Amino acid sequence: MAMKKLVQALSLAFCLSVSGGIALAANPTGVLPAHARLQTITKPAASLGFELGEWHARPEQLTAYYQLLASQSDRVQLRVVGYTHEKRPILNLIITSPKNQARLKDIEAARARGDSDTPVVVYLGYSVHGNESSGANAAPAVAWHLASSTDPSVTEMLERMVVVIDPMLNPDGLARFASWANSYRGATLVSDPNTLEHNQSWPSGRGNHYWFDLNRDWLWLQHPESQAHVATFQQWRPHIFSDFHEQGTNATYFFQPGVPSRTHPLTPQTNQDLTVAIAKFHAKALDARGEFYFSREDFDDFYYGKGSTYPDIQGSIGILFEQASSRGHIQDSRNGVLSFEHTIANQVTTSLTTLQAADALRDQLIAHQKQFFEDAKRTAAANPNKAMLFAADGNPARLRAFAQLLQQHGIEVHHMKGSVTIQGQEYTAANAIAVPLQQRQQRLLEAITELRTQFKDNTFYDVSAFSVTKAYDLASAKTAVDVIGDAYHAPAKQGLKAESNIAYAFSWNNDDAAPLLATLSQSGLRLRSVSKPMRVQTTDGPKDLGIGSVIVPVAMQSVSAAKVAEIVKQASASTTVEVMALNSGAGLGGIDLGSASLKTVERPRVALLAGNGLDQTSVGELWHWLDTYLRLPTTQLSLDRVASTPLEKYTHIIMPDGSYRLSEEANKNLERFVKQGGVVIGIEGALKWANSQSYLHTKLVKAESAKKADGDDKVEKKGKEQRLPYKDQDSNAAKALVAGVIFETEVDRSHPLAAGIPRDRLPVFRSQADVYRLEGDPYGTVAAYTSAPVISGYVSDENAKRIAGSAAMTAERVGSGSVIMASAALGFRSGWVGSRRLLENALFFGKAFEKARTEAEEE
Repeated sequence: MAMKKLVQALSLAFCLSVSGGIALAANPTGVLPAHARLQTITKPAASLGFELGEWHARPEQLTAYYQLLASQSDRVQLRVVGYTHEKRPILNLIITSPKNQARLKDIEAARARGDSDTPVVVYLGYSVHGNESSGANAAPAVAWHLASSTDPSVTEMLERMVVVIDPMLNPDGLARFASWANSYRGATLVSDPNTLEHNQSWPSGRGNHYWFDLNRDWLWLQHPESQAHVATFQQWRPHIFSDFHEQGTNATYFFQPGVPSRTHPLTPQTNQDLTVAIAKFHAKALDARGEFYFSREDFDDFYYGKGSTYPDIQGSIGILFEQASSRGHIQDSRNGVLSFEHTIANQVTTSLTTLQAADALRDQLIAHQKQFFEDAKRTAAANPNKAMLFAADGNPARLRAFAQLLQQHGIEVHHMKGSVTIQGQEYTAANAIAVPLQQRQQRLLEAITELRTQFKDNTFYDVSAFSVTKAYDLASAKTAVDVIGDAYHAPAKQGLKAESNIAYAFSWNNDDAAPLLATLSQSGLRLRSVSKPMRVQTTDGPKDLGIGSVIVPVAMQSVSAAKVAEIVKQASASTTVEVMALNSGAGLGGIDLGSASLKTVERPRVALLAGNGLDQTSVGELWHWLDTYLRLPTTQLSLDRVASTPLEKYTHIIMPDGSYRLSEEANKNLERFVKQGGVVIGIEGALKWANSQSYLHTKLVKAESAKKADGDDKVEKKGKEQRLPYKDQDSNAAKALVAGVIFETEVDRSHPLAAGIPRDRLPVFRSQADVYRLEGDPYGTVAAYTSAPVISGYVSDENAKRIAGSAAMTAERVGSGSVIMASAALGFRSGWVGSRRLLENALFFGKAFEKARTEAEEE
């Protein structure tokens, strides 16, 4: 081991002599206090086989160490609270005194009830971004310190405290990044930023298996990791939650508070005061080591869907830490050569100061949490309204998903008793749920359903709007009427109730319909979709079928009627979709089952474009939707293979957000694909690609054109530039951005691609300012932004005017195929299930609309 250390030291010295920098290389365990320790507790290095920071520890190595630690220490309990997509365990280490361990169930129950007379609880969460691995590699040192120290400062603290450690919030991403960094690590360390070790290929290890940014999933809970983390949070209701991240290599170290003007207005001032008090502990420890750091800059506390801000609306103190990243083992920076072990050491330091602060400020933290919920209770009691109502007509699956999301956040949800009509919308037990306002999580409910367009600061680290009500496209209202019924339970399954020799049909209004159609399409059955409303005769009497309703003809199948019934029954058994049995092919007025208005539904064979230049989170959310929700086999087609791949084997090519620098051959291949019957679906940045294709007509509207369209024909005067204060450049630059805003669109519900949209107005989410329109086709704009489109979030008046009236979704037939483009992120973070319906329509009904007639044809 001594020889190994000597070789490392010489290697590092060589690198420093080449780079001319100074070493930033504190030792992770060296920054721990020099306490007497239990020799029966194994050090991390003895289990891992290397010192912390020497290599990037893999999740399996870390898990083995925590298992060993729990077996050796009566202070440590290890829990598996879930499994990732790649079936890695999601771990919680519960560390407290042996006395508290003996009564841990009672403490947990008290925390879940919201009792204040309990030990203070600190939740340490490490490396939610897998390529920000210093946190996950610091966790073993912190756990070993708490398990092994016999110093009274630790043993007595653990009598007053429960430490919940989530040692790797993103095991799958951590594994991907560790494999990369270790694979390119040489025996002689290289600090050059250009080396492969510091430049992970697409996709990076930042996201999870589906490349999601899990630090943006605390609100939407689309992934098992987030579901496990939030379940742990709601169970323990910690007083402090610490969120350990990394930032750019040339930075130093950040800890909150962030920019004061960017704190969400619903976060109480006492939260920020306590954050400042805690920060003094970090500053003192880092000063003692001569470390540079910063605070009150760059980062904010606005979006409640991030790990460090989610606690702030629930009586906890969320703390964000950002360590400059080595993105490998050593890397040149403007501050010298930054080593991985140094980054780990800083995370260890602030982990310990968090615990010290929690112990020293115990009374204030407990009082803050207690006061937070008492204030919420008083506010709710003074409110004349008793409940918030949410309705989804004909869509029990959406209500189910929404109710279950709220329940995961600890929000009480009930069925309705009786009914009430508010602003023309009827809320009944059949179509709505009631959420009491007088409940513990009243403030969280307010935060995630509010709409806000006025802000103290117009610069945002993330999104400026995050209403779950709009994301789920639900009707909502508050009421003073007592309509709160029994606690919510999921609706009963429906499925097939009777058999038919003619056909089966089901409505497209229900969110369970898309997975059902996907399953049926994979079964080989011939399927049809309704492109014009019709009325049919069923075994239960006359029924109306709206646009998008699905018909399963019996006679034209290649299998027997009994087999068709078996397939439909099995596919629909686990859904809330009512499958109707038709007893006649004749329509009751309007079209019949043999009409050409019933369009063929192809079995989707999807190619999802992926690779360098594309936004991996956009690719990931589309892959996640296709793979886990629709259960459709999906080919991930690299951009650099578009030119050479025979595209005719696919029915659909999906183009996620990103930058498309396709070769001429690739573009010609895509054009042939469309004209020969393929469907292209493009999201956000893909519209720039469409704008560059001469055969397509969804075109970018330049800013000057938009000004003229608004009646502003003034020509900007040339000459002297306007003089502006230097300090305003950030806020002025923010005005040009669309900071994650919820917009209102007007939908043409007569269009087949608008099937299943419940109202003429549909909320969508977008984060880019480019404006598009469809030229030469008055019928192909499926959705357009309204004249006053901003529902919630920050957007400058100029951008709001430009976006108003522009295209949100366009559809045009090209040859035998079609091209469908959306300027909004229709399935944003997999939480926007309302606008995701447009994606489902594009997938299944992408050629169900007719080519626009020319003026000559109309005449």
